[in-house]
Amino acid sequence: MATYCTGVTATWDSVTFGEVTEIKVAAGGSLPLGRDSLFAVDAGTIEIACLATANITMAQHGRKATLELSGGGLTFTTKAVCESLQLAGKVNDVARYSATFKISKE
Repeated sequence: MATYCTGVTATWDSVTFGEVTEIKVAAGGSLPLGRDSLFAVDAGTIEIACLATANITMAQHGRKATLELSGGGLTFTTKAVCESLQLAGKVNDVARYSATFKISKE
């Protein structure tokens, strides 16, 4: 049976994103560097879209902190680096915010 994806929350570095509309987690961005290695250059990407700002500023770009996703059948916690922040708006519409994080292997 399908799981309704409502009431989703996203928190990074103790700052909560407001009115989350979409979350995408793509873990495992690249293969390990060697046959016996667990280290990979890209561990994955997390994209969060919301309708209210999370009060994250570009001063936090490149910073690593704990990212927690929960609610609506989604549960995921990892260390992540803030890769980019986006802001979009159209006349007579709502402002839309999104952030992209790279999963960190500590």
